[in-house]
Amino acid sequence: MLIHLTPRMFACRHTEHCTLIDWASAELGLTLKGDKDLMARRPYSNKNYLVACRKVGLKAIDGILIETPQPIREFTAVTRWAIAANHIATHRVYYIVLDNEYDALSENMSLWYGMSEYLGGWKSRWPELPEGSTPANTQPRMEVAPQDKKRGEVIDVIDTHGLLIERTEVFRLHTIERDRLLNIKKSVVERIPSIETAFRGGLQNTMAFG
Repeated sequence: MLIHLTPRMFACRHTEHCTLIDWASAELGLTLKGDKDLMARRPYSNKNYLVACRKVGLKAIDGILIETPQPIREFTAVTRWAIAANHIATHRVYYIVLDNEYDALSENMSLWYGMSEYLGGWKSRWPELPEGSTPANTQPRMEVAPQDKKRGEVIDVIDTHGLLIERTEVFRLHTIERDRLLNIKKSVVERIPSIETAFRGGLQNTMAFG
């Protein structure tokens, strides 16, 4: 299965300096180090977002790809960020895969929409979500301080200064077509990682479809 993840931090680029420490998933058998395996860059027009991508080249890419030997039902990813050399913020996302119809996943919710034939003819892959859910307020992200507009199954731990030191999210998603992920038109989603940059994961201590 091909998995597209976008470990993200939302912080003011001018006043809240953040660096990526590491990203790990025990179930996928991967631990990736910041400034060695991964870099945090700014691929979006909103430059307050930092997104982890593979440390190759100079272009800011939207996340990472992971190839696993078989489909997976659920897994957890933990990203740690250093906040202004002051404290460590831990972001834990528990992913629940809702079906095994296709052989790819993406947490970039913009890829879930139904699209016209010109854009690929893909059908909608949105699960049932609370009213008002959008990619901007629902897709997993870490923040220096919690924002009221964040939606979803989220538990935050906040210190006495109002800073977010730990966030745990549950994120439910349908599978998507591999071609949708790899060949989406740039007019829809830019900066998707290329298949050549995919990390190889091995499933460990988790449920897999099959």
